[in-house]
Amino acid sequence: MENQFIRDLDEAKRLFPSLEYHHLPNKRFVHKVTGTFDIIDGEENHWGAFSASLYFTDSYPKGFALLKDNSRAFPWDLNWHIDEKTGLCCVCGPIEREERAAKGISILGFIEGYVIPFYANQIYKKEFGFYKNGEYAHFIEGIWEALEEEFGTSDRKQIKLMLNQMRSKRGRNEDCFCGSGIKFKKCHMNRIPYIEAAAKQISLN
Repeated sequence: MENQFIRDLDEAKRLFPSLEYHHLPNKRFVHKVTGTFDIIDGEENHWGAFSASLYFTDSYPKGFALLKDNSRAFPWDLNWHIDEKTGLCCVCGPIEREERAAKGISILGFIEGYVIPFYANQIYKKEFGFYKNGEYAHFIEGIWEALEEEFGTSDRKQIKLMLNQMRSKRGRNEDCFCGSGIKFKKCHMNRIPYIEAAAKQISLN
């Protein structure tokens, strides 16, 4: 794992030469990477450079990384998806986070897939007052919104029913519990662990 992390860090440095590594012994997030990230649009306009720290677990590349804003270019406020005390940033929805944590993500993948888009979205909100592609709410409401997107319905009673059905035994070739009409093996069968992990705070009563 350690050797893979160093190899991946060297790869990321080719595109982001400002990256610096810090080892944090006896921590769950033992790998800390700091750097400055330039936001450049499709027309080569430079919108700013933002300092941040990235934290990766001792099980790298498994486990979802953390992004901490160091730039203070945007308010540390939940309305800006930055924790007001720690500066940790919310970069995606809960189901996506669980899926990426299980599948693993490289340093470069996290930077390109989450860090750069996060700061680009912050710039957009600062310019126009809202996020271009919308946003999830926080805490339980954010989990509900992710489930609504996952199952294609805003009927929360129906979602609770699907979550209960999801936990019952089902054959691979039976119809999926979500009502799509697609076979279970080609629909939600492999997504159940991520959905369950994200929805564990939801009461099904």
